[in-house]
Amino acid sequence: MAMQIVHTPQAPAPIGPYSQAVRHGDLLYISGQIALDPQTGSLVGENVKEET
Repeated sequence: MAMQIVHTPQAPAPIGPYSQAVRHGDLLYISGQIALDPQTGSLVGENVKEET
């Protein structure tokens, strides 16, 4: 079973050497995503509720 790299242009571009997610079979591994404003690149929110 091959791994599938998942990428969406609707999310901010990764700034490090990682994929947004990797699918392997029925599992989806999601890398550390942070709440960034795509226009400014600034962090959004001060807590988890505001970031989601």
